[in-house]
Amino acid sequence: MKSASNISKVLAFLRQLAVNNDRAWFKARKERYDALRGPWEQDMERLIGLVAAYDPQARGLAVKDCVYRIYRDIRFSHDKRPYKDYFSGVIGRGGRHTLQSCYYVHFGVQEIMLCGGIWWPEKAILDSLRGLIDAEPEEFLAIINHPDIASRYSWESRSLKTMPKGYPKDHPLGNYLKMKEYLLVMRVGEDYFDCEDWVERVAGDLQPLKPFHDFLNYVFE
Repeated sequence: MKSASNISKVLAFLRQLAVNNDRAWFKARKERYDALRGPWEQDMERLIGLVAAYDPQARGLAVKDCVYRIYRDIRFSHDKRPYKDYFSGVIGRGGRHTLQSCYYVHFGVQEIMLCGGIWWPEKAILDSLRGLIDAEPEEFLAIINHPDIASRYSWESRSLKTMPKGYPKDHPLGNYLKMKEYLLVMRVGEDYFDCEDWVERVAGDLQPLKPFHDFLNYVFE
């Protein structure tokens, strides 16, 4: 079976789950879920290996430490649906618990995307990121404006309405300094996986993000 074929079956299952999001329905189809989840995790394990070939932060990662469970944490949520309608995983130092800039893949009913960056950083980290961009504007702009990134990815980051404290209102990189997170996103359709090997295709499309990760991760050194 081709990887692309399994992704189509995963998405078909997730669409059904999205409209039948209850424990009884899922329990009755748990065997089908396991049959889809297993090959998907094998593909993700291979993706980690391909990313590790060009980015050391992915080396030594186990797939179990990178992929998210399908079960939602509903303890403190008004949304009591027990299951996610997507499969996803993080590739970066520390797996899904990382605080650093990393790769993220998301296969879901609402959206399919490849991403890179830092999500919801703590204030001290965010302050350091802004300071880094302010100190190294040419390097930052050269990275994010490189055609290999600019042709694939776009910014999807929450931002402040005004400049953060300590920076002039007319700062030339004001749009970036206002950001509260640094996320680059490449959205794709299901036809993206209509290829001989989606794993290699995703690995190739994630590779241009490495300099972006390297730059942001300076603040952790």
